[in-house]
Amino acid sequence: MSILYTFYHIMIPILIPIAIGALLHRRFKFDLGSFSKLILNYYVPALAFVKIYESELSSQLVATVFGFLIVQFLIIVAIGYGVSRMMGYSKPLTASFSNSVSLTNNGNVGIPVNAMAFKQDAFAMSIQVIVVVFELFVTFTFGILNASKTTSGLTKSLIQFAKMPVLYAIAAGTLLKLFHIDIPEPIIQPLDQISAGMLSFALVSIGAQLASTTFQQNTSAVLLSSLVRLCISPLCAFGLIYLFGLHGIAAQALLIASAIPTSRNSAALALEYGNEPGFAAQAVLVSMLLSSITLTVVVDLAMALF
Repeated sequence: MSILYTFYHIMIPILIPIAIGALLHRRFKFDLGSFSKLILNYYVPALAFVKIYESELSSQLVATVFGFLIVQFLIIVAIGYGVSRMMGYSKPLTASFSNSVSLTNNGNVGIPVNAMAFKQDAFAMSIQVIVVVFELFVTFTFGILNASKTTSGLTKSLIQFAKMPVLYAIAAGTLLKLFHIDIPEPIIQPLDQISAGMLSFALVSIGAQLASTTFQQNTSAVLLSSLVRLCISPLCAFGLIYLFGLHGIAAQALLIASAIPTSRNSAALALEYGNEPGFAAQAVLVSMLLSSITLTVVVDLAMALF
């Protein structure tokens, strides 16, 4: 698979709905908060349930994937703090920089990329769902603690994480699959329809988010953040894939997931706790724009190497 083929067949079908979403947002000014709520509470739970129910994931593979994600996350966090210290960033910028490189948009961006790269393969999407759950967990734990530098909000954030429908959707899909329980057609059909709609809705919401973000100044910190998130993270993932003995679709999916741009949550946390929100918003925007190039390369390499 050549890079041009990857860009043409995978990235362009993703970029077009994003561009449409940006244009529509400029015209109609969507409520982005409602978009996020719909994705987290409607689309992602349905997608998670269907893909887990349809997939063939062993408990050993799930444990291996979680181990991989934990080690990868710790390495990227360490790199984030190392770069911040080397560059002499202030404490607020250090907190924001660390979140920008360690928190990813594997829900809104990662799921559509996975769906396009693997042609809606249930096994590949199940790996992606595990990544999304992990990302949600670190956002509501490390992300908040790092932004606030206090444990005062940890209990509240963990309760909020525990209320997320995607967790119960995964549990339900797993139990039904383990006990070989068939789901009636009137129930599984609407779930299939909802999960199929996740792709287009997520991409339109990304476009709307991009259209609502403005450049202030192109700082070196923003470019360094994108470098770590989009380039160094996949390099780390490449080494860990061999260390954990992963191969095939699982290795491909995890390498691609490691190159997903910065999460919008990092900007939201920076704004809430006053940690250089201007930098954080730009980091999200720049990493998203640059990922159209870097993701093309990583997807191509993933397919060629594994």
